[in-house]
Amino acid sequence: MVTYYKDKNLPNRFKECRRTMKLTQPQLSSLLGFKGGKATIMSYEKSKRLPNVDTIIRMHEVLKVSTDYLLCLDDYKNHNDYMDKVLGIDDELLSLLNSIIDYNKIKRINFFIQRHYKDHLYET
Repeated sequence: MVTYYKDKNLPNRFKECRRTMKLTQPQLSSLLGFKGGKATIMSYEKSKRLPNVDTIIRMHEVLKVSTDYLLCLDDYKNHNDYMDKVLGIDDELLSLLNSIIDYNKIKRINFFIQRHYKDHLYET
């Protein structure tokens, strides 16, 4: 079950992602390499402190969401979510894109699709 929070902010997004992954605070603390058990995670989720850039990058890797999503800059958990919801790319093409292991190639393809999609909108 995913809990959507009315107040979009890093602590709520962080908690939402942790719960979606079915991780406890101590488990996530361990995955992020913290030695203080759940204390650091709890302080992030209660807005008592903010993670530094390195921690946000580790959160992105562990929680499998984009940093933009964690920072509430957008509502797309990852590139696939964006391509599906905004660009309307079908599952077959998403599957093909996912088979490309080089992340930079995926970013270039995404840029190409965005540019093409915008050009197509102006043609009609």
